[in-house]
Amino acid sequence: MTEFADRVERQRLLQEVEKWSKGIKYIHANDGVIETKFNSGDIEYKDTATGKITWQRQRATKNTLVDKFFRAMHDLRI
Repeated sequence: MTEFADRVERQRLLQEVEKWSKGIKYIHANDGVIETKFNSGDIEYKDTATGKITWQRQRATKNTLVDKFFRAMHDLRI
């Protein structure tokens, strides 16, 4: 049963990275516009006056997200 251990571990890692990427990196408000940046690199802009929401998508690959995840986890450990 150990021949698939690496595949199972990779899948667990990808699930953890996907969950982490949906987390919020920061929120910034300026002149009625709320900017929310997510760990994946996507940015949501919400105009509080009109309620209009616009997105700036980064469309990061799985490998890029895994690299960002490991850097973030390393920074947390130090």
